[in-house]
Amino acid sequence: MSGVAEVAGGLSLNETVVGSAPASGGLPSLTSTSIDGVDVAHLKLGPYAAGTITSGRSFTAADAEADVAVVDAGYAAAHHLRVGSTITIAKTQFNVIGIISQPAASNPTNVFIPLGRAQAIAAYGGLHTLAGKLTAIYVSAASASAVPAVHSKIAALLPGATVTSSGDLASKVSGSLASATKLATDLGRWLAAAMLLAAFALAGLLTTAAVRRRVREFGTLKALGWRTRRIVAQIMAESLVTGVAGAAVGIGLGFVGAALIEAIAPTLTATVALNPGSTPPQGALINGGSLKTLTLPGGVHTISVQLHATVGATTILLAVVLAIGGAVLAGALGSWRAARLRPAHALVRVA
Repeated sequence: MSGVAEVAGGLSLNETVVGSAPASGGLPSLTSTSIDGVDVAHLKLGPYAAGTITSGRSFTAADAEADVAVVDAGYAAAHHLRVGSTITIAKTQFNVIGIISQPAASNPTNVFIPLGRAQAIAAYGGLHTLAGKLTAIYVSAASASAVPAVHSKIAALLPGATVTSSGDLASKVSGSLASATKLATDLGRWLAAAMLLAAFALAGLLTTAAVRRRVREFGTLKALGWRTRRIVAQIMAESLVTGVAGAAVGIGLGFVGAALIEAIAPTLTATVALNPGSTPPQGALINGGSLKTLTLPGGVHTISVQLHATVGATTILLAVVLAIGGAVLAGALGSWRAARLRPAHALVRVA
C-alpha cells in the first residue's frame, strides 16, 4: 500500500491455569498469564517496542520458529525466572532468552514469544490453531502527512476492524491534559496577538521618531528640489529593508528555539484503550478465595507523546508576511510625518 513504510502483525493471548482447591475449602486459584506474539522481523512496531531489554538478548530473525521467550521483569521476579530458565505455555516449554522492562504506565504483557509460535500453540473456539490469525496489525506510515490517507485506505480494506491512528489515540487523552492544552493554546494565541500589536506599535513609533530626528535632512532635500513622493519612497524602502532583515533574524531564532525544545523536551506517555472511546475489557482473577478485577491483556495500549516545535513553510511565510506588513505600517506612519514637513520649517532648525 502506498504511503506505508513498515507493517507488523500481533497476536494477544491469555492463558489461565486452574490450581488445586485449598485444603481448608473454597475456590481453586486461577493464574492468568498474558502472552503477546511478536513479529520478530519488525521489532520496532507494537507493544514490544516500548520495552527495554535489561538482561539477555532480544529476538532475532532466526527466532521466528523457535521456542524462545522474552519475559517482563516484574513477572520474572514474581515467578523466579531468569535468562536460561524455561516457562511452559500451552504445554510447550519455552527458553527464556531475555528480560524486558516495560513502561510503568502500561498494563505490561507477561511473556513475549515469536508470532509464528503463538499462532501454532493457541486455540480459539473450534480452531485447533490460529495459524495466519492476528488480533492487531501495526502500521508505520512513510511520513506524518501520509497518515490520514493510510488510515482511510486501511479502513476501506478492513471495514470490520477498528482502525486507530496516533492522532486518534492522542485525541482521546482527556481530563487535565486536554484542559491544559486548551488553556496553553488560548493563552499562546492571545500573547501572540498582544506581542504582534506591541511590535507594530513600537515599529511605528521608532520610524516616526527617526523621521523627526531627520527633519533637517528632509528639509534640505526638499529645498534642493526633492519631491515629497521621493522622500516617501526612501522612507518606505528603508522600512522594507528593516522588515526583511527582522524576518530573517526572527526565522533564525525560531529554528534555534525549535532545536532547543527538541533537545530538552521530555517524552510523555499515555495509556489508552485499543478501541478509543471505550472502556478496556475487564476480567476477574480468583486467588486463594479472593476476587481481583484486572484489565485483560491487550485491552490497553501505551503511546509516546513527543513534544515538537515545528517550523514549517507556512510558519516561515507567515513570519515574512507579518514582518513586511509591520514594516509597511511603520513606513506609512513615517511617510505621513515626512509628507507634512514644510521646507521652511525644517530649514529654520538647520544650525
